[in-house]
Amino acid sequence: MPRLVINPGTPSAWEIQLRPGTNRLGRGFDNDFKIDHGSVSTSHCQIIVENGDARLKDLGSTNGTFVNRAPVSEAPLQSGQTIHLGGVELLFQGDTAPIGPLGQTEIIPRPPSLTATPLPPIGQIETPPAPAAAPVPTAPRLSISAPRLSISTHAAPAAVHAPAEEPDMPPPPRAMTPGPGVFSGQGKCKFHPKTPGRYRCGKCNLFFCELCVTSRAVGEEQHKFCRKCGNELMAVRVTLQREQVKGFYASLPGAFTYPFKGAGVLVLIIGTILFAALNWLSPPMQFGYIPRGFGWGLIGQVFAIGYLFTFMQSIIHAAAIGDEEMPTLPSMGNFWEDILLPCLQLLGLVLICFGPAIAVAYFTVSEEESSLGPALIACVIFGALYAPMAFLSVAMLDSVMAANPIQVLPSIFKVPVEYLITVTLLGIVLALRPLGDVIIPIVFPRGLTTHSMAKLFGYLGAEAFWSLFSLYLLVVGIRILGLLYYTRKDKLNWLTR
Repeated sequence: MPRLVINPGTPSAWEIQLRPGTNRLGRGFDNDFKIDHGSVSTSHCQIIVENGDARLKDLGSTNGTFVNRAPVSEAPLQSGQTIHLGGVELLFQGDTAPIGPLGQTEIIPRPPSLTATPLPPIGQIETPPAPAAAPVPTAPRLSISAPRLSISTHAAPAAVHAPAEEPDMPPPPRAMTPGPGVFSGQGKCKFHPKTPGRYRCGKCNLFFCELCVTSRAVGEEQHKFCRKCGNELMAVRVTLQREQVKGFYASLPGAFTYPFKGAGVLVLIIGTILFAALNWLSPPMQFGYIPRGFGWGLIGQVFAIGYLFTFMQSIIHAAAIGDEEMPTLPSMGNFWEDILLPCLQLLGLVLICFGPAIAVAYFTVSEEESSLGPALIACVIFGALYAPMAFLSVAMLDSVMAANPIQVLPSIFKVPVEYLITVTLLGIVLALRPLGDVIIPIVFPRGLTTHSMAKLFGYLGAEAFWSLFSLYLLVVGIRILGLLYYTRKDKLNWLTR
C-alpha cells in the first residue's frame, strides 16, 4: 500500500501507511492520521486511495496544500512527490515500480518453475535395462552447454534440466503496448512552472503535469493527449532530486529582494491600502477622553492586529517550505481563526516577552523608584532578544504557549551566531520605521491643513510612500526570521515534533 514519510531525511521522520478509501489528515483528533503541528489545520486534507491510485484533496486549510511546492486544491499523487501541509513536509511513496527504459513498469521476473527431475551427480547416471531381444545401447553421451545441462541417449530422449537459479538469463519478452514511448529529457509544466512535467507533446514541444493533460481510453488502457493540439503525449522519465538548501548567510541578500518577486509588489500595494483603511477606522484613545466611534475603532484595531499577525505568519510558513515568492494576502473568511485568535496570540506574545519590563516600569513610575532604572533597561533588552525566537515558535506552532522559555531559550543557544545576526538585522530594519514619523512632519509641518495644493499632494505622496516602505521593511524582517528557521530547522527540531 502507498505510504507517507513525515519529515523525510530528519531524525524526527515517521511513516503513515495509507489505507484503501479516504485517509483524512489534520491536527484534530477526529482525523484518520493526526499531524500535531501549528501550521496544519484541524482538518487539512484527505488522500483517497482507489484501485492502486492516490488522489490528494485540500479541505479548505488555512496555510494551503502544496505538491512539489505548487499549491493545489485537488491533484493525483505519484510516487516520489513532495507534499507540504503548511510547514510540514511529507514524501509520498506509492506501491508501483518506477518506469523502465522502454516505458513499461519494471517487473522482476520470478525464476521459472522447474518441473523436470533433478539431475543426479555425474558418474551416478543409471541407464534403464535393455530388453533381451533388443541390441545393447551404447554408453550415454554427455553434452554440456552453458548455461543449461542436457543429457541425451541414442535409445530415448532424456529430460532437459535447468539450474535452480539463472541470474544471467534475460527476462522473457513481454508484449509491448503501442504508444509514443518515453522521453528522457526534463522540463517544467507549461501552466505550473514549479511542477516537473510528466508528459511531453512532440508537436508543441511543451511539457505538462498530470493536471494539464487529457486522458482518453484507447482499448483497455488510458492514454494522455495534449489539450492544445490533440497529439498523444510521451511520458517523461522524471528524476526527483531534493533541492540544495542555501545556507543562512547566502540566503540573507535575497530577503531584501523577496518582496519584489512574483506578485509581491501588488501584495505590498494592496496591503498598504488595507492597513491604512484599518488604521483610519481606529482613532487613538486619549487619557480621560474616549473619541467618537471608539467602539468601531476598537474593532478596527482588532482587525488590524489580527490580520497583521496572520500576514506575518503566512510569510513564515512560506519560508518554511522554501517558497521564493511572497504568499498572497490571507483571507478574512473566519473571524475567529483569521482575526481574533491571531490578535490574542500576538497580544499574549507581547505580554510574555515584555511583561517583566511592563511590571518594572509600572513600579518605577508609581512608586518613583529611580533605583529600578537599570532593572527596567535589562528587562527591555532581554525582551527584545527573546521576542524574535518566541514569535517564530508561536507562528510555526500556532500556539502562544510555544513562547515559553523551556522551548525558546534552548533554541536560541542552538544557533547563537545566526540568531544574533537575525536580531541585529531585525533591529536595524524595524528602527527605520519611525524615521518617517519624524522626517515627514519636519518637511510638511502643516500636513493636511496646508493651503498649498503642491504641499498637500507632496504630503499625501510622502505618507503613502512611507507606508509602503514600512510594510516592505516588515516583510524583509519577517523573511529573515523565516530563513533562520528554514536553514537551521535540523537544529531547531523541536519545532517539527
